[in-house]
Amino acid sequence: MGTAQGVTLISEGFEGAGNVFGAFTYTYAATYTMPNLLAPAGGLNYLRGGAGINGSVSTNILTLTGSPLSLVTGGITGTDIDSGTVSYNLYAQFSTYRQQNDHGTLSVQFLDAGSSPIGLSLNIGGAAIVSGLGMGISGYGDPDFTDMRDWAADSLAGIVPTGARFASVRILEVKSAGGTAIDGYMDNVNFSIDVVPEPGSVALVALGAGLFALLRRRR
Repeated sequence: MGTAQGVTLISEGFEGAGNVFGAFTYTYAATYTMPNLLAPAGGLNYLRGGAGINGSVSTNILTLTGSPLSLVTGGITGTDIDSGTVSYNLYAQFSTYRQQNDHGTLSVQFLDAGSSPIGLSLNIGGAAIVSGLGMGISGYGDPDFTDMRDWAADSLAGIVPTGARFASVRILEVKSAGGTAIDGYMDNVNFSIDVVPEPGSVALVALGAGLFALLRRRR
């Protein structure tokens, strides 16, 4: 376990010609939202939900390319996972178009070696996040709407469940009855796993640092 390193399974900022979700994008320059001033900040583009049905609630599911992802990677072993020492961190940024409250939900489902689900899926984003977004004047839109929506981050962190070997990742996009496009927006998607140091290992590191400092003082 000493060779295991933190592993970034997904890091997608939607800046290139393509992305790992095969999703359409908008440019921030189109001014459909307020500027994304979070950390990390928005770059050139962000994910949009795709085409919807005019006057009707619509959905679109975007599945990660290469999903499910293997969790046994980067020196992390099945033994690490089954001993409860592997943590996960899921993060993304969310916005919507004006007061439509279209929304995207980023979901991760842990799977066992036979690809059967373990527990409930992890979900961030969704209606609750976008409904609480602030509003402001775009300052450069045409027309200059006063209800352009801010961006907000959502995240989850915890321990990878015992028996998990894979993670299935997808985005669910939902459009309200208004409008034609599914305007649930997302940016800077990140999913990572890491080995949590055992208490004994932390104590040994602290003891070694203390002894080193003591020896330096004696010299």
